[in-house]
Amino acid sequence: MGTPESKNLRTGLKNKLIWTMLGVGALPLILALILSYLQGTKSLQGVIGASFKALAYETSTKIDLLIQGEIIAHDRLSYNKVIRDSILRSHQKLRFLDSLQRKRVLEQERIDWENPDRKTKPLHFEDSSKILQSFLKRNTPSSRATRALFVTDSFGVLRGSVNDFPEFINKDNPATEKILNGKKGTVFISSIFNHKKSETPLVKFAFPVYGKRGKPIGVIHHIFDARELFSGSIEPITFGETGHVMLIDSKGVVIDCPILPTGFQLADPLLVRSVTRPEPNWVKTTGDGHGGEELSIIGFSPLTSTRKFTTPSTGNDWYTFAWQSSDELFVPMNKLFLWISMAAVVSVLLIGAMGSMAAKKIVQPIRRLQNAAARIGKGEKVAPLEINTGDEIEALADEVNSMNEMLQKSFSGLENQVIKKTKEFRYLKEYTDSILMSVPDAVVIFDPLLKIEYSNVAFENIIGKDFGCIRGKTLLNLDLYPIEPWQTLYDAVRNDFEKAHSSSIKNPEDSSTESYTAKDPLAPKESPSLQSMQQTIMLGDKIFACKVFDLIIQERSEKHIGLLLRNVTEEVDLHDQLALAEKLSGLGTLTAGIAHELNNPLVSIMGFTEVIMDEKDPKKIKKYAKKVFDRSKHMSSVILNMSGYVRAPSTAGKKEVDLNERIDAAIEIAILASYSNDIELEKNFASIPPILAKSEEIQQIFLNLLTNSVQAMEGKGKLVVSTQAQNGNVIAKICDTGPGIPQEYLSKIYDPFFTTKEQGKGTGLGLNIVHRLVVKYGGHIDVSSSMGKGTTFSIMFPAYHG
Repeated sequence: MGTPESKNLRTGLKNKLIWTMLGVGALPLILALILSYLQGTKSLQGVIGASFKALAYETSTKIDLLIQGEIIAHDRLSYNKVIRDSILRSHQKLRFLDSLQRKRVLEQERIDWENPDRKTKPLHFEDSSKILQSFLKRNTPSSRATRALFVTDSFGVLRGSVNDFPEFINKDNPATEKILNGKKGTVFISSIFNHKKSETPLVKFAFPVYGKRGKPIGVIHHIFDARELFSGSIEPITFGETGHVMLIDSKGVVIDCPILPTGFQLADPLLVRSVTRPEPNWVKTTGDGHGGEELSIIGFSPLTSTRKFTTPSTGNDWYTFAWQSSDELFVPMNKLFLWISMAAVVSVLLIGAMGSMAAKKIVQPIRRLQNAAARIGKGEKVAPLEINTGDEIEALADEVNSMNEMLQKSFSGLENQVIKKTKEFRYLKEYTDSILMSVPDAVVIFDPLLKIEYSNVAFENIIGKDFGCIRGKTLLNLDLYPIEPWQTLYDAVRNDFEKAHSSSIKNPEDSSTESYTAKDPLAPKESPSLQSMQQTIMLGDKIFACKVFDLIIQERSEKHIGLLLRNVTEEVDLHDQLALAEKLSGLGTLTAGIAHELNNPLVSIMGFTEVIMDEKDPKKIKKYAKKVFDRSKHMSSVILNMSGYVRAPSTAGKKEVDLNERIDAAIEIAILASYSNDIELEKNFASIPPILAKSEEIQQIFLNLLTNSVQAMEGKGKLVVSTQAQNGNVIAKICDTGPGIPQEYLSKIYDPFFTTKEQGKGTGLGLNIVHRLVVKYGGHIDVSSSMGKGTTFSIMFPAYHG
């Protein structure tokens, strides 16, 4: 019997043969059926679309005729002599009044019109109002849909109305402005709008009333219930269960629809653009304007005659829109698809059955080969196969028999090799464990949960506990006091692990092609930045340099993290002594510079003193005494800065240090030691918070950096010093225009005793001291250099906020 895997393979081969036959036999048939369905669907959609287009065009023509009839009827009304004389009398009455009198008269008439307690209003009995009332007695859809019919003069004042609907003053009405300022024959047709006196959306038609000279002297306003006006032309047109025609404007606002309310805004702008084109047509689009998102066929047609009035009035044209529900519309297509699908399924089943019978005869000898190969893979002895098919399968059986014979010969010596390799592996493991246990540095390995997985004897000696007591615990659970240094170590391990973990998951697709390379904790790094150097921590009375490194125990396994601790107490003490020696080594040059700096003001003081002794005028004596005082203050400043530099390292605690002040002091000393006045100094100091440190050590950092810059420029160039506060840190930058540092030296400038100066001009400890002091106060130092252009050092310290 074969394994489950072999069964799957046998089934897969049979399936391949069946699928091949299906592809050869059934695929052309299915493609032909699909093409037939697509062609039939396309033709049917074309017929439906053309029908909807014709229906929309017929409806748009009917509405055009309705509107055209209203325009003709109102045009005759606008030439009525009674209406024209009513407007002229109003003009004559108002023309001889000044603006104040006219305003007073119109205000009184407005109050009379809007007074709800006055049952009888004079305007209702005007001859023009009677003419309008007579006009509405026509038995037409427009008369029944009327909500207001009134006349206004050129001042926009109401001069006749059939009801109380209109306002008395209509001067700012857009219809009035369009009519009075338009060309002859202008007709205004508004968009759908709402009014506080009407519960249903309205539409307004406005027509000019012309005077004897042919100029407009007034306007006839006719306001209709939009749905009631057009319902007789729209709503009776239905087909099927859901098919109907609707009237919309170019913004997608419904004017009349049997289903949707008047004033409803169609939500799909793409649908609105599709059905508001300049010529009658039909479209196939997603969405139907009635809340559905299915495929729809819509016929549409613009109101061509009405467009001449709606476009200049509001820029908003009207369109008819013929639509039917997709569920009802595509029933014939769905039936066609069902019949074609059934035919395709039956054909595929017949071809699949025939293919299965043919595949069975081909697969049986291959199954025998599969079973034999599985037994050979398990190391079993298998008799030679006898397959007589006379084709490639028989040749494959011969090859399997040859392979079986060769494997039997190879397996005979394999067991001894496995035993030998196992012994070598155990020896290497014991040898590695012995090395780690003998290393004087403490080594700890953590699992992905930052729990201790391994430690050597050196670490156990530091904490005074055996490995059995600490295994499976974090550094914070070892009951070690004080807890602060162990908290620092734990945070360093956690931060390094999170960085390694985030970089490994940034592109998980690459994990199959790229292997992870663990960091060597003892390997030197090329970067001159702070991160490439050791971090020190105090454990008890000893100082340890700590290093976090990541590693992988097995390929493709979870990442682990390691911690290396090295006792550097003696090295730190030696470094402090070297730092003091470095400081004192520069005193000779510095002393000469100070002597030069003090000599000039001292000579001035002596000269002014002699003048004071002989001078009788008190004002001049006071003037010379002030000059003596100024020269003395300058000498005092030089001596004070000198004392801050040569003072031995203080044993007092840290205190708040003004970085700008310490940099200023360092600048004076560095410039003094240069014996040059050709250095252009630019200081850009910002208002910054203090840092927590020892002031003399901070001054030493910047004195070493500034001295290097001054010496690199050989007493001539530009030195730019700046400070700023950023993200809770204080940053200082020193830029010089010296020759720059070669790229191959950037990785070595912080190494002890490394110098590019001539013998006797540098100890190679300046930048090493700078770096260690920066690290000591939790800071960061970076350098960038361009050959021939200069070097920039950037120093960052955490700000102290109390």
